Amino acid sequence: MIIKNLEELKKFAYKFAPLLKEGDVINLKGDMGAGKTTLTGYISEYFAIEDSSSPTFAIVNIYEGDKKIYHLDLYRFDDPEEIFDIDFEEYFYPEDAITILEWAENVRPYLPEDMINISIEKLGENEREITIDSGSIRGSEINEYFSN
Repeated sequence: MIIKNLEELKKFAYKFAPLLKEGDVINLKGDMGAGKTTLTGYISEYFAIEDSSSPTFAIVNIYEGDKKIYHLDLYRFDDPEEIFDIDFEEYFYPEDAITILEWAENVRPYLPEDMINISIEKLGENEREITIDSGSIRGSEINEYFSN
């Protein structure tokens, strides 16, 4: 789907967020500046979380609102083994939260299989193409919802 501006990105987030449930892991894929953190902010806002920011330096931010969200930015991980420096199993297999990952490809061998993979491709200054991958159970369920 084509998103033309921030308002449309927010509408997408507000349509996507109610489909999420505790235990979901969302993998946001896209180049630097594609809108991964902005989309995470809108999803967080939907769940009454006021202050969400990029966890680039902290690696993990935990947001508390109507739902708990773990937000991980794995950009700085040069070696997949670095994931052992954090309690990754709690974040990759959450029981009471939703996890949103950025730059998950940096720790590919340790990722859960049933993630919701979302690609954000920058088409222009404000225009993006969002693709939800149907290659997982949850991704397929959510993609089917957006296809109707």
